[in-house]
Amino acid sequence: MKQSRYFRPGDLIIYIALLSIFALGVAIAAGDQHSASSTAVVTLDGREVHRVNLDTVAKPYEFRVETPQGGYNLIRVEQGRIRVLEASCPDKIDVKQGWIGRANQSIVCLPNRLVIRVLRDGPASESTIDGLAF
Repeated sequence: MKQSRYFRPGDLIIYIALLSIFALGVAIAAGDQHSASSTAVVTLDGREVHRVNLDTVAKPYEFRVETPQGGYNLIRVEQGRIRVLEASCPDKIDVKQGWIGRANQSIVCLPNRLVIRVLRDGPASESTIDGLAF
């Protein structure tokens, strides 16, 4: 039997090891994202204007954040997720972002200086460096 110059028997061991490492990393990351409840923090110009625990939202609601310059963002909150429905900014990137609800996701509206971040609740949730940010 002629051996292929692209695939050798030892390569199979390397492929299996790499696939196992990848699968283990995905399983750890997916399990870590849903291990605690999530809180969405809405900040305007660096100051917190709204905070909501996304897991305890019983009924969907909307609220409007207005800037001192006359801009606005209309935000919708549902159980487990949050999004910007409407905004006065010209590019509407924050509206196009869609729903977020997992830890470490964010929506940013630069013209209105609005940031929505989803944080994981629990011990040391904001004080430690995580694998995604590092």
